[in-house]
Amino acid sequence: MGSPEQTGYLAYRLAAYQHLIAMLAERNLVEGSLRLAEQAKARVLLDVLTQGKANLVKAMSAEERQLEQKLRNDLNNANLALTRAQQASVKSPELRELERSVETLQIARESLESKLYAAHPELKTQRGAAPRLKLEEASALLPNANSALLEYVVTEDASYFFTLTKASADSAVALKVFPLVVKSKELTNLIEKYRRHLAEQDLTFRATARQLYDLLLKPAQAQLAGKTQLIIVPDGKLWELPFQALVTPKNQYLIETAAVSYAPSLTVLREMQAQRVRRGKPSGDLLAFGNPTFGQETIKRIELAYRDAKLVPLPEAEAEVKALGQLYGARSQVFIGAVAREDRLKSAATTAGVLHIATHGILNDAAPLYSHLALATNDEKEDGLLEAWELMQLDLKADLVVLSACETARGRIGAGEGVIGLSWALFVAGVPSTLVSQWKVESSSSRDLMLSFHRGLRNQTHPLTKAEALRQAVLPLLKNPRTDHPFYWAGFVLVGDGR
Repeated sequence: MGSPEQTGYLAYRLAAYQHLIAMLAERNLVEGSLRLAEQAKARVLLDVLTQGKANLVKAMSAEERQLEQKLRNDLNNANLALTRAQQASVKSPELRELERSVETLQIARESLESKLYAAHPELKTQRGAAPRLKLEEASALLPNANSALLEYVVTEDASYFFTLTKASADSAVALKVFPLVVKSKELTNLIEKYRRHLAEQDLTFRATARQLYDLLLKPAQAQLAGKTQLIIVPDGKLWELPFQALVTPKNQYLIETAAVSYAPSLTVLREMQAQRVRRGKPSGDLLAFGNPTFGQETIKRIELAYRDAKLVPLPEAEAEVKALGQLYGARSQVFIGAVAREDRLKSAATTAGVLHIATHGILNDAAPLYSHLALATNDEKEDGLLEAWELMQLDLKADLVVLSACETARGRIGAGEGVIGLSWALFVAGVPSTLVSQWKVESSSSRDLMLSFHRGLRNQTHPLTKAEALRQAVLPLLKNPRTDHPFYWAGFVLVGDGR
C-alpha cells in the first residue's frame, strides 16, 4: 500500500505510458490517450480503494501467478522498448511493429485477467482490479451540463490536457485533447513564481496568473464557456497550483465564475463516489478539534525536528470550532484545549459524519506519510502527533474531513500518484472529500472562510455542494479590501468528491 517499492516501480513505468499518451494524442486518438492517462495516475491509491487495506488473498495457483507475472514482465519490457525506439527516432515500420507487440500483449493480459476473475471472482474486488473508466461512465462524474472534467498530463517534452463536457443533461460526453505550449521546466518555474507572489502577498501577481490561465485553460475556452463547476485532475507540479486563483481574459479570478475541485484521477473519483454509497451513513454528525493544549514533550520534539515550527496557541481555531458546534447543534462534539487529544480523535472519528480539525499541521517533505497534525495528549501510548500513516489505519465513514491547518494539501508529488500526504491518507481511510490547505494560511480569514463554508453545507433551504460552498465562502473575502489578495482565500482546496 504505497510502499517505496511499489511507487518506485510505477515511476519506472511512467515514462512508457507518457510516450504512448503523447503518441495517441498527436494522432488524435483521444479516447485511447485518455485511457492511458488514467492507467498512469493514482494506481496505488486506486488499488487501496478497490482492494481494501487487508493483504491480498493468494487465491491463484502457482502456475496462474507465474503466467500472469510473465505477461506483466513482457508487457513492461515491450513498453520500454517502444519508448526507447520513439526516443531514438526509429523508422516507421519498426515502430509500428513495436506498437503492435504492445497491443498484442495488452490483449493477452486482459484475456488472462478475464479468465482468472471467472475462476476466482474474489480477486476482482480484492486486488485493485477496478474496471477501466469508459467514456460513457464519465457522464456520471459530471453533475450537470454546466460541469467540466479537465485532466492534465505533464511530461518533460510534451504535455496535454483533456476536457470532458456535455452539451445538455441527456447528451453524450464530448472528449477533446489540447497540447500545452510550454515545456515542463518552464511550467514549473511559472508555478513556483506564482506561489512566491502569493506567499509574499505581492501585488504584481496578476500577470503571472493570467499567463498561467492562457497556457492551461484558454485553449479550451469554447468547451469551458458557461461551465460553472470544474473538476480538475492535475499532474506533477500542477498539484501545487491554485487554479481557482488564475485570472481570466475578463480580469476575473476563475473562482468568481466556477466552483473548482480536484481529483487524483477520474477512475479514483468514480471509486470514491461508489465507496460513499457502499459504506452507509455515519451515526454521528460533526466532530471538531481546535486549539489543543500541547504537552512540553510534544513541543520539544517539534522544535528539535523542525527548526521553524512553533506550537503556539491558536485562539482563532478555538473560536472556529466553538462556532461550528453551535451551527451543527446537539449532535456535534467539540473538543478544545487539553481534551482535544489524539487518542480521543482516533476513537471518536470512526462514527463522525464531518470531521473538522483546526490545529497546527506539520509538513514532512522527506517522508510525507510522517506529516502530522498536532493534538493534545495525556496517554502514554499517544504522543499528540497524529501522522498521515496513522490516519490511513482509521476506518472512517465521514463524508468530509476539513483540515483547517497550514499546508495540509502538500506532500511528496509521487510519480503518477498526485500528492502523497495527509489528504492522500484520508482517501485511504475511506473519506471521499477533504478540504485542505496549500500554504501557511492566515488565521482570521481562515476562520471566516471555514464558518461560511460550513454554513453553505448546512443551509436548510438551499444546501450547497461542497465545491460550491467553498466558492461561496471565498466570494466575501474577495470583496473585502483587507482579504482580497489570493493569499487569504486561495490556499484552501477541495480534493475528491465535490458534490
